[in-house]
Amino acid sequence: MRKALAVVVCCFILATGYIAYVIAERQNALQKFARYNDSWAVSQTVGEYVRFESLLAEYALGIEGIDKDELRLRLDIVLGRMNSLREGSLAAFIDAKPDMRKVIGEVDQLLGDVDKRLEDLSPAEARALLPVISGHVPQLTSVAAESVANDVEIIDAAHAEVRKLHIIYTGLAGGLILCGMALIFLLLRHNQLLDRAQTKLTLLTEELQTATLELQSNNLRLEYDAYHDALTNLPNRALFRRELMRRLDPPSGIDKVALLLLDLDGFKEINDTLGHDVGDSLLQAVAARILPIRKNHELICRLGGDEFALVADNLDEDQALDLARCLVERIASPYHIGDMEIKIGTCVGIAISHRQSHADELLKHADLALYEAKRAGAGSLSVYRPYMQSQLAEKRSFEADLQAALQNNEMDVFYQPQVSTETRAVCGFEALLRWTHPVRGRVPPAEFIPVAERTGFINALGKWVMETACKEAALWKPNIKIAINLSPVQLHSSNLIQNVVEALEKSNLDPARLELEITESVLLGNSDQTLAILDNLKAVGISMAMDDFGTGYSSLGNLRRVPFDKLKIDQSFLSDITSSQDALAIVEFVVGLGRKLRMTMIAEGVETEEQFAHMRQLGCDQIQGYLIGKPVPASELTAYGIYA
Repeated sequence: MRKALAVVVCCFILATGYIAYVIAERQNALQKFARYNDSWAVSQTVGEYVRFESLLAEYALGIEGIDKDELRLRLDIVLGRMNSLREGSLAAFIDAKPDMRKVIGEVDQLLGDVDKRLEDLSPAEARALLPVISGHVPQLTSVAAESVANDVEIIDAAHAEVRKLHIIYTGLAGGLILCGMALIFLLLRHNQLLDRAQTKLTLLTEELQTATLELQSNNLRLEYDAYHDALTNLPNRALFRRELMRRLDPPSGIDKVALLLLDLDGFKEINDTLGHDVGDSLLQAVAARILPIRKNHELICRLGGDEFALVADNLDEDQALDLARCLVERIASPYHIGDMEIKIGTCVGIAISHRQSHADELLKHADLALYEAKRAGAGSLSVYRPYMQSQLAEKRSFEADLQAALQNNEMDVFYQPQVSTETRAVCGFEALLRWTHPVRGRVPPAEFIPVAERTGFINALGKWVMETACKEAALWKPNIKIAINLSPVQLHSSNLIQNVVEALEKSNLDPARLELEITESVLLGNSDQTLAILDNLKAVGISMAMDDFGTGYSSLGNLRRVPFDKLKIDQSFLSDITSSQDALAIVEFVVGLGRKLRMTMIAEGVETEEQFAHMRQLGCDQIQGYLIGKPVPASELTAYGIYA
């Protein structure tokens, strides 16, 4: 559009300039037309010449009233007219005609003679001159006629030129009118396009403003989502760390920062038994329960899982403990989730900042205090003390030593005999892991097994025990079985079945001689997956035993769902079997239940002959305990006469 307007304007300017030029040429043509009137001058000259001839004739005839003065006047007029014939374009015209030039010359000479003789001219002399003067009249008339013809040609040419200029002028004027109309149209079109563009620009501006507002809203929402927990809407770990660092920064003007870490007691069991939906609802209820505690600038966050944190300003140790007790009391009140009433507790670890404390340092201190509180039991509180740091160092050293135990050949497999209650003949051994550290000495399994499970090292230990025990059992008589305990962590390993099969193949042990002992707690949580693993193990040909039956989450339904071959009665029931009728009744019930389900019953922890007699009387199939024999290394098994 801009280019089109520029072209039209340039054409308009050029046309205007050209019109000015045409107008100037037209004026020149008109001036030329006005200039070309020579025939009139010649005619006037001829007329004055004839008048002089007539007046001279009257003078020659002696007519009264005609004197020389009048002749002089008329002669001067004729001479003046003759002089005009020798000027301008007329002179050029006459000079171009030899005949005319001759006639004009003769007339000039004649009039010159008359002018010289006029003072002394008599009538008789005048009569003598008349024929000569009259003789030139036709010639002058001829000159006048040719002059008229020439003027007509010139005027016609001027008229033609004027007409041509008029046509050009008219065309240019029409073109200018069209250009003007085109310019007006283009301007109107341009204005229309500008209006549309302005409208679109306005709409785009409004859309941009709307998009900007939406983007700002989305950014705010994204920022909120980035710093808040989706389940409880509490600030998350990222916001917790940022806010903790800000409060610990000296320019904040906060003297002390109290950090309280909370870990719910028994939440995992609730999540496993009642499902994640109930667990999520419980976490939301806990968040709603502790939010009202916030009064001034306390920050309550969910760090993840069942762990919460509270950051408070300018609290001393006593005030922080009071706040922690309030949290424990609030969380301990029963929760109503659907139709269920759920009780849960919490442990709290407290750390108070000192000068130049860092966020990571304060968080580590609170975490150590929480670990100490959890060791003390549900609902416990603990404030960080420096000795906890050394405990942490000892814990890490213990974990490092455990990781290196296999490589350093510090681990051994001990074997405790299992005998038939009828014959006291050895029918199998239970493989038990033992750790002898060069500095720590003999480390009890109750200390290192939980650490191995927490760190995941239990999978490597379990594989080593499986291969070692199977290799040893392959040397025994074919009727002697080997029982190996499986950790719940191992049952969730994808390599468990492969490890069992490889151990059997490497040792060439009959799968029927391998017995895996598991506790009923492994059936909690993802029971379908666990049952599938147990079914696959059974398919290999090994037998399954439920260890510590009656001490955990005992369920008769598990005895029906899981293909157990043996039930192991925990030693806690046998300790009072000789003195408590209730304990005896429970053992009798369990033994009877197992026999009804066609399972082999074995009692562990038998230490006296009296206990042995009771179990034999109740119909228990097998016995294990110190009465029969303590766990011993493989080198001491020869006394049992089990080797083929």
